Amino acid sequence: MRIFERINDIIAANIHDMLDQFEDPEVMLKQAIREMEHSIDTVTQDTARVMAGEKRLIRELTKNEMEAHNWQQRAMQAVQNGDDQLARKALARKKEHENLSQALKEQLEPVKKAGETLKVQLSAMKAKLAEAKRELSALLLRKRSAEIRKQSRTSLSCQQTKAFNANAFRKFDRLREKVEEAEAEADAMDELNAMADMTMLDPRDTFAKDSLAEGVHSLEIEEELNALKQKKD
Repeated sequence: MRIFERINDIIAANIHDMLDQFEDPEVMLKQAIREMEHSIDTVTQDTARVMAGEKRLIRELTKNEMEAHNWQQRAMQAVQNGDDQLARKALARKKEHENLSQALKEQLEPVKKAGETLKVQLSAMKAKLAEAKRELSALLLRKRSAEIRKQSRTSLSCQQTKAFNANAFRKFDRLREKVEEAEAEADAMDELNAMADMTMLDPRDTFAKDSLAEGVHSLEIEEELNALKQKKD
């Protein structure tokens, strides 16, 4: 029967080998667990039916054994009463129940073995199901741990990138400040040098320039004065 083949497949399954054969072990394990649970439900029902049949056979066997015993007692009573005909009938009935009892015993033996086998297999299937669920829990835990580590590394990388960018801007600002400071110092030096050059000029040169400027100024005034006098005349 296919159900027994499936039972054997489940019991013989190596969870670790199964995980190695699939790209997505989580999906495979969940599917396997669903199949196991379905198979366990089926085997549980089959086991219950076998056990119920065994109980019915035992009840029938017990009943026929008691009937055989009762007809044996009646046959003995008939013999004691000297009724051989009744004794023969009672013995015939006794034989019928004994034959039924023997047939029931022959039926009961394989049913008992089947029931024991199913109970053992059912126990093994439940153990395999528990193993699969443990593997799934461990797998999910590992997966979650990996996701957390990945997120942490991504966050750390982003922080490092931000820190790098911030450091780069700070370095640029410091460089700009140094350049501006150097330019200001150069301008100050130029101004100081210009003042020093003015201080080093010959005073006589300054006087000569001033006298020449005054002469030009006086000449212009005299020219304007003469022009006014001519207009007056």
